[in-house]
Amino acid sequence: MTSTNWTRWLPLAAVAVFVVVLAASGMVPAWPGLLHLVALPPLDQFADLRLLLVRTASWPQFLVLLAVVSAVRVVLMAWLLGGLDARRLRFAAMFYAAAFGPVLLATLGDATAYAALYSRAFWPAVALVGLLVVILGPVPWQGGVTVRGAMARAWRRGLRIEVMVPYCAAVLGLGVLADRAPALTVLLVPVSAAATGLTVWAMDREPVTRPVAALAAVLVVVTAASVIFVRTRGYDDPEPAPRQAGSLFLMSGINSRSGQGSIHRADVHRLGYECDQVYYFSYAGPGDGQPQRDSTCPIRSGAPYESADTQRPVEEQVALFAEQTANLQRPLTVAAHSHAAWIAWDAVATGRARVDVLVLVGVFPETPLGFPPPDGDRRGRVFGDLLRWAAPVTDVVFFHFDPDTPAARQLLGTAGSAQAILGEPLPGEVRVLSITSAADLPLMPHGWRLDVERNGCPVRAAHSSLPTSAAFEDEVIRFLDHRDPPPCPMWRDWGAVVMHAFGSPPSGS
Repeated sequence: MTSTNWTRWLPLAAVAVFVVVLAASGMVPAWPGLLHLVALPPLDQFADLRLLLVRTASWPQFLVLLAVVSAVRVVLMAWLLGGLDARRLRFAAMFYAAAFGPVLLATLGDATAYAALYSRAFWPAVALVGLLVVILGPVPWQGGVTVRGAMARAWRRGLRIEVMVPYCAAVLGLGVLADRAPALTVLLVPVSAAATGLTVWAMDREPVTRPVAALAAVLVVVTAASVIFVRTRGYDDPEPAPRQAGSLFLMSGINSRSGQGSIHRADVHRLGYECDQVYYFSYAGPGDGQPQRDSTCPIRSGAPYESADTQRPVEEQVALFAEQTANLQRPLTVAAHSHAAWIAWDAVATGRARVDVLVLVGVFPETPLGFPPPDGDRRGRVFGDLLRWAAPVTDVVFFHFDPDTPAARQLLGTAGSAQAILGEPLPGEVRVLSITSAADLPLMPHGWRLDVERNGCPVRAAHSSLPTSAAFEDEVIRFLDHRDPPPCPMWRDWGAVVMHAFGSPPSGS
């Protein structure tokens, strides 16, 4: 069966209509990534796996739907290549089979980032997807009989970069529009399909005269832009703050240990405190002191703790926080890094602890994904199992993650847990400053601002580096001194707006 000029696009239009119906009926979520379901391969496969991984309730359901969706993808590609015959069907099947492994790896990394709130998994996953789209996207449309032959021809044609650059720009632009105007998301599906169709049509045109030179030029521009971006991330050290009154209580994040955690290295002297005013939280409870290790000041209170202690149940952590802050000299400033911010907020909001200033360092406003426990079939079962199987790999990147510890189950395993904690109002007299990392913003699909006195400008530093950055010091000093915050460029969160379409869909209905 061979497609004519006008019938060639009917299956793509049919898939777009089907996706619109599924989203309009609520069978699939209308998140920005919905537009990728009608995107150029292998971005379409990435969208399929993102949905199936977190929305299916059992392995049989996942495998059956994966087989059905893959068959549809193969037929659609074969038709767009010119018609349904054995050669084109075989080519399409081999293409998707070759892409499946890397795409699945990217999908798992993407979902893990959203579940564990770990942006260092998100960015490599998206980078891998970007490479796959640029390298494999033009391959099917080069006229080769085999995938290997088509790939060789694509390279000789400079990966059709003159076609792929406009297409990638269109994909990113549509994702931004869907993110900024969610009501338009479903209506943008046909537009995304049209962009895909136009790109396939453009692949039939002759390439530019010097395709390899065009590809090299694009690579030079991208490399130069990347170098400029990295080299402009620095901040000037702020002037040291005047001497502050009261106490400063520092809380390190999950997987830290006594004296070893990012916030232990914070320059408390620049913030206006002497060591006799500084205290460090212990996840092991009260005691006579802990090893200083990397801490700026000697740790004169609390019991020594190990990373396993940071995984204890939330109620125990809240109780320990309340106990360890009860007798500290006021005014009491608490700086809590990462998941410790939820603990401090919970303790203060429920009246179990009293503080004067709360500095939330790298707090996430929501837990958007979650993962089910390993005891039966329920939505997200496949992702939960894969997450547990892959958890030992996190030790390689120095981020130990055990999804079945009490804290992980309560705070990360349940979608919406962070919203529930941060939704509890704090006493009106408590001043709150929230500082977040710009690298974490893609994992905040509904925004990074909290309902607090001040949301600091997102800092161009990694999540783990926030407490030691000059931007953190500047924000805290200004806040404690009741001064205006530093200026915040309007483009600071634009990267997250572009990236939200590449995130995992919400796991709920």
